[in-house]
Amino acid sequence: MGIVVQGAELSVQDLAQIKAVLFDLFDTLILVRPDRDLSENCLRSVYSFLSANGVNVSYEDFRRVYSAVRKEIYERISRSLEEPHFSVRVSQTLMRLGYNYDASSPIARGAADAYSDEFMRYVYLEEDTIRVLQILRERGYKTGVISNFSVPEFVHKILAIYGLRDLLDVIVVSAEINKRKPSPEIFRFALNRLGVSASEAIFVGDTPDTDVRGARNVGMRTALIERRDTSISSGDKPDFTIKRLSELLNILPVKSKTLETL
Repeated sequence: MGIVVQGAELSVQDLAQIKAVLFDLFDTLILVRPDRDLSENCLRSVYSFLSANGVNVSYEDFRRVYSAVRKEIYERISRSLEEPHFSVRVSQTLMRLGYNYDASSPIARGAADAYSDEFMRYVYLEEDTIRVLQILRERGYKTGVISNFSVPEFVHKILAIYGLRDLLDVIVVSAEINKRKPSPEIFRFALNRLGVSASEAIFVGDTPDTDVRGARNVGMRTALIERRDTSISSGDKPDFTIKRLSELLNILPVKSKTLETL
């Protein structure tokens, strides 16, 4: 078993208070296949859609302008932790190229779908996900997802494809509420939807400075799932470090009687 408890002050009573388990999505419940061409292929898919719908520019020009727009957006995101829909960067790119499509237009939204359709080729379900979610709910825990992603429609689609929607009590995607982790607003939004306090919830994610830091800052317990070698600052240390999702079942106690005889 690969569980590491980081906080010596954590007690059985602390764990007994937990009513909800919230998860990051990508590289936590759903894995992303490493591929150095992923971003480039997604962008080419966007370009192909736009070219088929009347946008007549070279890929080199499109890529150059898109990259500048994306950089500006992420510089703003780093300051405000706001998360605009992917269609916003498409719209701004097109406007700089001489095309007047706003972010709500079918062209900009279709380009966002083209991006996520290509991204879909690189993701797959973590083998423990369904079993862990099922058992947590049988044990009496509420469950949910908090995901940073700029195409929220894709998040809901993929959760449905993999049969996860009915195993989650809340799904919060950054581009739907214009806030992204580690912003406290996105965590509080999910907690309010679940009707639990921060001290009654644990967050499970794979990124110390986004998942652990954000959840800790609102008072949640945290578990870091180690998907890769990651340096962790002293302020981002989780309560638990795990190697597999199934190790959560060894941390969290049974809250209902349904499994006590199993």
